[in-house]
Amino acid sequence: VIAPGVNILAAGFKGSFIMKSGTSMACPHVSGLAALLRQAHPKWSAAAIKSALMTTAYNIDNSGRYISDLSTGRFSTPFEHGSGHVDASRVLNPGLVYDIVPDDYLAFLCSTGYTQDQISIFSQSKKVDCQSVALSSPGNLNYPSFSVIFKSGKVDTVKYKRVVRNVGSSVNAVYKARIRSRTPYVKISISPSVLAFNKDTTSLSYEITFVSSLNNPETGKHEFGSLEWYDGVHAVWSPIAFRWDISTASLISAV
Repeated sequence: VIAPGVNILAAGFKGSFIMKSGTSMACPHVSGLAALLRQAHPKWSAAAIKSALMTTAYNIDNSGRYISDLSTGRFSTPFEHGSGHVDASRVLNPGLVYDIVPDDYLAFLCSTGYTQDQISIFSQSKKVDCQSVALSSPGNLNYPSFSVIFKSGKVDTVKYKRVVRNVGSSVNAVYKARIRSRTPYVKISISPSVLAFNKDTTSLSYEITFVSSLNNPETGKHEFGSLEWYDGVHAVWSPIAFRWDISTASLISAV
């Protein structure tokens, strides 16, 4: 995500104050929002808090145009703005969250090729059987964004599964999927396309499928898309990044 980081009044040397810009100035804004979320929802995990920050972010500036990349002047992409600019008003009520428990991260590490000895560094010596717990693909980590890598020169299909939890005020919320692909080379479908929650069903899963056509772009090219779950009140937005012809071993699920 991105946050205000330009011309921020900040403490300088010897107690003076100066105007500063950069990621160091943006970080306190995001940290502060995370602290507010923790106060409002003390039982949420760090992953749920991160999900709320990401899925409620926006990509339209105050002139109604897509946020631009300062270095190029062109419209920014998820590689520059991530999920978008954090929204302090929406983040407290994201509607849905993508949650992750510690064991999910261990399964993710298994799927990326780490050995059990290496994983034990993170698992506090907990024995992890990668053959039984590894995700079928690193992209199946329950993350609020999608990174999709295709093989170039052929029809290729990638499928990911996600689970979302309803944290909105309505226990009977119904969300419909809105899919956008910014490239003609990829078709996106989702099943189911409607998620209906109730007091007994607070978490639901879905599968999203990406199909790359034969006339796909050149090797190494990036394209983008998005998925939004909408219930009339909440817009739970996830960026999608596509790349062609790179080793699937290097796939990560974060954008």
